[in-house]
Amino acid sequence: MQNNKEKKKEKQDGRKKVQFIVTREFSGSQTMQEAFEQLIERQACGQFEEWLGRKAG
Repeated sequence: MQNNKEKKKEKQDGRKKVQFIVTREFSGSQTMQEAFEQLIERQACGQFEEWLGRKAG
């Protein structure tokens, strides 16, 4: 029988990992936090729109 730590580790290992690779230069007009927030928001909106398109079609 597995203990809780082993079960939690298996669950975490099975999750899809997200990796962001920033290829644009940082211009300095935003903080790094703002730049990453914008990137993450853009990625999430794009994935949501793709999901809506698949669901509707």
